[in-house]
Amino acid sequence: MADRQRQYDREERKLKKEKKRKIILWSVFGVLTLILVIMRVSEININSVIDRFTDENGKFSLTDGVTDDNFPYSIDSSKNVILTNVNNRLGVLTPSSFTVINASDGNAEYVFDHGYSNPVIDKSGVYTIVYDQGAKSFRLDTTSSAVYQKTTENQILCATVNKKGIAAIAENISAKHCSINVYNTSLETIFSKNISDGYIVDMALSANGKKLAVIKLGSVDASLDITAYVYKITTGELLGTVKLPQGSLVDIRYNGDSLYTIGDSYVGVVKNDSEYEEVLKAGTVSNVCFDYSPSGELVIVHSEFDNSNSNVCSVISSSGKIKTDVNISGSVRDISASSSRITVLTTNEILSFSYRGQEKGSADSNDTVKSICTIGNRVLRHRQTIIEKSEVSLDN
Repeated sequence: MADRQRQYDREERKLKKEKKRKIILWSVFGVLTLILVIMRVSEININSVIDRFTDENGKFSLTDGVTDDNFPYSIDSSKNVILTNVNNRLGVLTPSSFTVINASDGNAEYVFDHGYSNPVIDKSGVYTIVYDQGAKSFRLDTTSSAVYQKTTENQILCATVNKKGIAAIAENISAKHCSINVYNTSLETIFSKNISDGYIVDMALSANGKKLAVIKLGSVDASLDITAYVYKITTGELLGTVKLPQGSLVDIRYNGDSLYTIGDSYVGVVKNDSEYEEVLKAGTVSNVCFDYSPSGELVIVHSEFDNSNSNVCSVISSSGKIKTDVNISGSVRDISASSSRITVLTTNEILSFSYRGQEKGSADSNDTVKSICTIGNRVLRHRQTIIEKSEVSLDN
């Protein structure tokens, strides 16, 4: 009899739980239906709401906006600070450290002290390479951990890394005698080359890790000679060479199989490993600053002469086509490109516009702001010894 009573009590509790669960489910369904009706009446876009609660990794969370915000973020230096977008994280290189900061809440996710006297950084995907230019140390890291550190035999001239974590290091052996070593993430040498009769001033690796472009500075008949050499990494084969215009080389970067070449007074694209296509003719412009979009396109600010207050921001495709030109007034100090926005810092304002040239927002600025970095729709700026959110209002 007691067993029957207990069984009866269990069945009754079970029925009550099922009834309670159904009430909760129907209540939630009713609330969601009401929200959708209100949004429909108010013409609210459901996608904009979803975006509001989605982080830069595409993860949906209802806790957006209630997490701790650590901005402004204090850094250990006010000078020689570099801000860079590392896989949708803010990378901050100072004379003594490197920090990876979550751009949403300002919390440090990875930090190390490098101890270099002349630190230089290159990055691609989740990888960063920080090296002591003119000395003998470099290290490869991801946004969350160290991969390796290495001491070279000779002074480092330059270094680069690609999205696969393949790293290339150029060393100065002696006068006009240099060496190149390319390493995989296990620090195994996959390419090695000695270069004579010149100095290596820059290098670039293709995203797939098949090509290495090397810029050698030399002299021919008492004239300055700047030549790009393209090598096949797996075999060491020289795929092509191309002479670059006269002038100081600023940077090179692969976008697909095309190689951007940026000088202080020109922009060009190397195609098919040996063909140079002029984009901005040498001697006709003064390049001010540049960045690359997450997809690899070059975004560059240039003017007709140094210190001009009349500038043009150009978006240049891998084919060498200028897709967009935007006129910018004032003295430009920095530029930053995210996947959907281009942001320019001048001495008195921060401007943001789309890749089609449509202005998306602006904010006042001043001489205390040294640089900016745009990650998604967030604009972060370096001022004195802090990194802070800019008050720039970005339209959707």
